[in-house]
Amino acid sequence: MTTTAKLDSARVELSPGTEAVVPLQIRNTGERVEGYQIEVLGPPAAWTTVEPALIEGLYPGTATTATVRFSPPRSWSVPAGQLDFGIRVVPFGHAEEAVTPEGVCEVLPFLDTTAELLPRSSHGRSGAKHQVALDNRGNVPVTISLTAADDGGVLGFRVRPQILTVPPGTAEFADVRVKPDGRVWRGADRTMPFIVTVAAENSSPVLLDGTHVQTATIPRWFFKALLAALALLALLVLLWFTVLKPAVVSAAESSVADEVAEAQAAADEAKEAAAAAQQSSAGAGQAAAAAQQQVAEMQDLTENFLPPSEILAPTMQRMTVQTGPGTSASADDFVVPAGSTLRLTDLVLSNPQGDFGRLVLSQTPAGSSDAVVLFDVALENFRDNDFHFQTPIVLPTGTALTMTVQCRLPGTPQNLTPPPGQCDDALVFSGTLATPAPAPAP
Repeated sequence: MTTTAKLDSARVELSPGTEAVVPLQIRNTGERVEGYQIEVLGPPAAWTTVEPALIEGLYPGTATTATVRFSPPRSWSVPAGQLDFGIRVVPFGHAEEAVTPEGVCEVLPFLDTTAELLPRSSHGRSGAKHQVALDNRGNVPVTISLTAADDGGVLGFRVRPQILTVPPGTAEFADVRVKPDGRVWRGADRTMPFIVTVAAENSSPVLLDGTHVQTATIPRWFFKALLAALALLALLVLLWFTVLKPAVVSAAESSVADEVAEAQAAADEAKEAAAAAQQSSAGAGQAAAAAQQQVAEMQDLTENFLPPSEILAPTMQRMTVQTGPGTSASADDFVVPAGSTLRLTDLVLSNPQGDFGRLVLSQTPAGSSDAVVLFDVALENFRDNDFHFQTPIVLPTGTALTMTVQCRLPGTPQNLTPPPGQCDDALVFSGTLATPAPAPAP
């Protein structure tokens, strides 16, 4: 054996995002000058370096020291637990006499969990459904419990599931169903705030604010529709007594001619009936004019009762971007499906770290390379920001929606050591996808 190598410490314990340095003693026990190549074996090799990795000209009977530096990144991809490693020292002249001191690197767990309520505000006559998005960016699974409550006790809640476990590097969703204690038959809408509490183990609970707006059961257009139906019924009755019934009676009378002896009497009656018909024709003309006017009014009143021309489907999408300081990156584009139109009604911007930079949301029409900027906001101006549009943003079919983050400086949340090394921001949008309705059956 011409070489010996020994680690000062065979066990290393550190948290992701920090560094640990272990000296490696190398001694040339041979009889000639030797050089060495040093490499790391095992799972820690991806984030472990040796300085120097190449040693030249070590004289016989002398020793030197190399530095083994462990630097696991603060990411869910580095699991918590014990990882075996080896440092292989290969002599240039005697490669078959390589030595490999071994050790154990214990990566400590860290927690990094975020929660969002989607949407923040809902509308409905008898309730609505929200979702809680839970994103685990730590390196250990997190068990989370969910509860919901309101101050006035006017809302009922159903949370499914109430307890769930989120694996590292994944996102899970829980449904929160809200239901008012009664109905609003008519009148103004009721606005009812509530809070969803997200409690994760070994961390402080997070409170998510939400609002449910209860709308009236009887819409405002109901009474207009009722008046339109009554007007239509009155028009049909008027047509029967002024046009249809006299015509039926006249036809029955003109068919009575059974005997020749009664022909003269029938002729006299026919003359009288003709005179009466002339008098009633003027009244019938006036009734027909009034009927036409009422028909026009009915068309205006029943305009809103036409069959729907579109099929509306709610949609929601989440975009995330992680990028280092001085760089920019974009999330995967969302493209409006063929034959559909996206009507964007809600936007939620999330900057949980307090990063510095810009967030740009743009759209690119189908067949075009020119992007149109919808939002351009500074990251330092918000942590959580939501927008709700009374008039939706309409994106035609094939339009690509792009989120870009220009990172100037990652934020530094309190009590987080070491601070994040890159910007980490998200955007959630929701709205409706409109597709043409099929033609009604004849």
